[in-house]
Amino acid sequence: MFLALCLRYLVEQLQTNTFNVKYNQKTFFVDLEKRTCTCRQFDLDEIPCSHAIAGIDKLYRTKYEYCSKWYDIMMYKNTYNGSFNPVGDKEDWNIPKDIKQEILLPPIYKPAAGRRKKQRYKSATETFKMSTKCGRCRRTGHNRKTCKFSPALHPYSKKHNTNEASTSCKAQSSPAAF
Repeated sequence: MFLALCLRYLVEQLQTNTFNVKYNQKTFFVDLEKRTCTCRQFDLDEIPCSHAIAGIDKLYRTKYEYCSKWYDIMMYKNTYNGSFNPVGDKEDWNIPKDIKQEILLPPIYKPAAGRRKKQRYKSATETFKMSTKCGRCRRTGHNRKTCKFSPALHPYSKKHNTNEASTSCKAQSSPAAF
């Protein structure tokens, strides 16, 4: 998804490693040397955001050079390289008496006033909106139930053929010739 977005950005190189990335009347400042972007996703996740990827593509470099060393495979393997000691039986634990006597209660929960939110909170990077697609005619903007372009209409459908339904009723009421 990021790569598709990057193609729509207008990238303006300011210096060797700094860029202005424009999209939908918004401007983002990207500094590849400091690994920062004004959207703050590059700063926090330490993985290039879509704006940084657009700048990296402008310099014809690989995106992996700008990922943090913590996402490297060797770092991941080194995390679990050491041994883990088992905790042991609960009866063998040495717990001080003052801590053992303390009673720990769950936090007091007070529900917020008003009605609960029905929709979830969307992240700042989640702006993609899905459009509906019809199952009959394969066009976007409507669904199967509200389709008016359907190739095969249901014979008893009232919304598509009100004139045809009235003529078919007249044809049934007239005597049939055999």
